Amino acid sequence: MDKFQLDERRKTVLLEVVNDYIQKGEPVGSRSISKIHAEKLSPATIRNVMSDLEEMGYLRQPHTSAGRIPTDQGYQFYVDQLLNPQNFLEELEDQTGDYGNGNQNLQEVLETACGLLSKNTNQTGLVMLPAFSNTLFKHIEFIKVASEQALAVFFSDLGILQNKIIPLEKDMTQEQLTSISNYLNEEFSGKSIQSIRKEILFRLRNERDHYNQLMKKALDLSTRLFAEDIEESSLLVEGALNLLDHPEFTADLEKIKGLLTTLEEKSKLVKLLDRCLKQDGMTILIGEKNLDEEMEGCSLIAQNYQKGDEKLGSLAIFGPKRMDYKKIIAIVNQTAKTVSTLISKNDLEL
Repeated sequence: MDKFQLDERRKTVLLEVVNDYIQKGEPVGSRSISKIHAEKLSPATIRNVMSDLEEMGYLRQPHTSAGRIPTDQGYQFYVDQLLNPQNFLEELEDQTGDYGNGNQNLQEVLETACGLLSKNTNQTGLVMLPAFSNTLFKHIEFIKVASEQALAVFFSDLGILQNKIIPLEKDMTQEQLTSISNYLNEEFSGKSIQSIRKEILFRLRNERDHYNQLMKKALDLSTRLFAEDIEESSLLVEGALNLLDHPEFTADLEKIKGLLTTLEEKSKLVKLLDRCLKQDGMTILIGEKNLDEEMEGCSLIAQNYQKGDEKLGSLAIFGPKRMDYKKIIAIVNQTAKTVSTLISKNDLEL
């Protein structure tokens, strides 16, 4: 038999080592595994198998005299086994009653989901709101806030709100802004932001001479309003301080500072969840090969939520590599299913 083939015996020992380390947080010795498999595997056999697994890159020894702990490769094998259909825990019905009476809008549902993710796992919950440009435009209001500035407040059909300050011509009045709001609401309500961008550019290029002065201003204003620099995705974060409960992080002050800064700035996490949104099914990113340097001691478990067949965003748990993957995979999966059901069955209005 090839020494580097991961046969059933090695798989069994590897899974037990990872499971034991997740539960106890201490390097795992052959004695711990031999107690579980005393009838089938001798301590000497287990020592040899663990040595093989270390050589193959699945385990490592933090100290010469210590037991072994999983590497990123070991964790990845472990979660791949959990994601097999026959092993995938996915039903946690006790969560489904925590979303109110059905009168919440989408943002409120997602805020509830983010809080539940953190509460039910004692980790950090993340939820990416749908990119505004992928939703349908519903309503807009312009409010003049300075002589040459207006605040644009606009809503999508899913209840997502965006605010944006845009420049104005100095002589434009609030009355004119209200007329422009009414025009845009009549012309574009129910259309996607992407299609509105294209339509406005088309009208500016081809039909500008047919519009009166106010409508020309409306199109000019709309060009600034629906420009590509609209914030595409917002990220909800709950339970960031849960990171302080894990000795993996609290022993290293600089590491925990870096992680808290990453959670506060959000941009790197948005990019990670955007990657997950492009995948089907659950995405699990573990360690330095999948995450940025300051997150190399972490894992991210993400699942998309959707409306019908349309993927809208991702929700996730972010925490140390040593986490209860069985429980957390189940919670993330069930939360995504519950949110998707609420979105699909209800009209989520502001």
